[in-house]
Amino acid sequence: MSYKILALDMDGTTFKSLDDIVMENVEPINQAIKNGVKVVFVTGRPIHTKMNRLDLFNFDNDGALFAAFNGALIYDLKNNEAIDANPIDKETALKAFELLKLDEDFKEIELWAYTVDDKLSYINMPISQGKILKHEVNFFDYEPVVFDSTNMEMLDCHKILTMNTNMKYVNKLREIGLEVSWTEGSLAGEITKKGINKKYALEFLSKKFSIDKEEILAMGDGANDVPMFEFAGLSIAPANAHDEIKEKAKEVSEYTNLEGAVAKAINKYILGE
Repeated sequence: MSYKILALDMDGTTFKSLDDIVMENVEPINQAIKNGVKVVFVTGRPIHTKMNRLDLFNFDNDGALFAAFNGALIYDLKNNEAIDANPIDKETALKAFELLKLDEDFKEIELWAYTVDDKLSYINMPISQGKILKHEVNFFDYEPVVFDSTNMEMLDCHKILTMNTNMKYVNKLREIGLEVSWTEGSLAGEITKKGINKKYALEFLSKKFSIDKEEILAMGDGANDVPMFEFAGLSIAPANAHDEIKEKAKEVSEYTNLEGAVAKAINKYILGE
């Protein structure tokens, strides 16, 4: 099989978790691009952060796309413009914050909302009070704003992170019509508009470029990659992936993300080495 789209998760797959890229992956990715494969990062991350290290890649062709926020924002890197956007509307995003006031079991839950203004994120408590919020700060050159519904208007949000969360809150989010990707016991869950996930991103790319889903190779390690695996012709999980994703993968690599699982899969299935 000749693969025409290579869809790569970032954290825990191509990159270290919440950190820099695994450098072994850079050259094979660039070689795949050179060979005409459309390499697309399909990730929960935002686009405009230095941590993505997009400067390392030859993303200067018409197929240079980035699917951010689990597919809520699909971006043309060459022309520096959004080509598809499906944010959570501001009324529903506000409900996600207001739910926290309704139950004692929600008092320690932390939210980080990526608004459609790429210089503005809302959080529900000061960074100093949160257990996990501080980890997200590394992606930004600006300070998030503690949201107060008494004097602020919520904006539409590409994605909301729920950290230190629980199943009761996740179920409430689903009841108000939101998509939630979360594995019980994980530090964070990802909230998007209903129907917007990594599978949506691959369907969009498949239609845009008239590429059959069997010609898509996808790699990922977490719960938010499950929808993507359900669509791609070949799905590969690195050895460090969650059990849930390993069960959905057509193949589980013997290598972890830190051991260059992505590079080795590209060499085998795309470069034929």
